[in-house]
Amino acid sequence: MRKSPKEQRLDALEEEFRELLLACLEDCSRGRWGLFGQNDYPEAPKYLEWPEADQLKALSREIQTIRSEFGESNLLCERFDYYCQLRGPNVPGEPRLAGAFLEELATK
Repeated sequence: MRKSPKEQRLDALEEEFRELLLACLEDCSRGRWGLFGQNDYPEAPKYLEWPEADQLKALSREIQTIRSEFGESNLLCERFDYYCQLRGPNVPGEPRLAGAFLEELATK
């Protein structure tokens, strides 16, 4: 059975998201900040500009929107969103979070 155009688009978006996520997590785990948006300081965007991180967030929203139309969710997007929502003085820095996320993905 052939997939609908929307399902084909979703497959392509999810593949693009996964590849970009892995690349960004690798960069972040080596010390680059800005992937999870932990720095809410007014001047942070000027110093932490990362177009790929912005693209990941947009892809996640689009994937989740399409998945919700099918009554489904995307676990990888949900986990990414979870890491993006972590805030507080006891939350590890972004490089450590990226390393933890990579380990989580490696065990699945």
